[in-house]
Amino acid sequence: MTPTAAPVLIVEDDRNVLDITSFVLESAGYPVLTAMNAEEALLVLAGHPEVGLILTDVNMPGQMDGIDLVRRLRESGNPVRCVVVSGDALHAADRLGDLAPFLAKPYDRRSLLGAVQAALVA
Repeated sequence: MTPTAAPVLIVEDDRNVLDITSFVLESAGYPVLTAMNAEEALLVLAGHPEVGLILTDVNMPGQMDGIDLVRRLRESGNPVRCVVVSGDALHAADRLGDLAPFLAKPYDRRSLLGAVQAALVA
């Protein structure tokens, strides 16, 4: 059983990663919404204020990357929990600071579910 019924919004431009991540979270009982970039994520979030967690990649097409998305949410006062993922751990972690928890790619099922659960109960 998951700690929340609130959806997890996955923001990822790689369709394969998006599908696999969605499958893992859904099979663990999390409702999932998806977006392919930060701008689309903001639109999804506007229509679904019940989102409990955003799991966002750093590198995506568009005007904002995942760190910019989290920063924008914080600056606007949106308290939604976030986890940032990237294959470029050093660069991303430096830019991210303590803005949100970080999960390095590639991640496995166990580390993904652990990061999501930790973020939701933090």
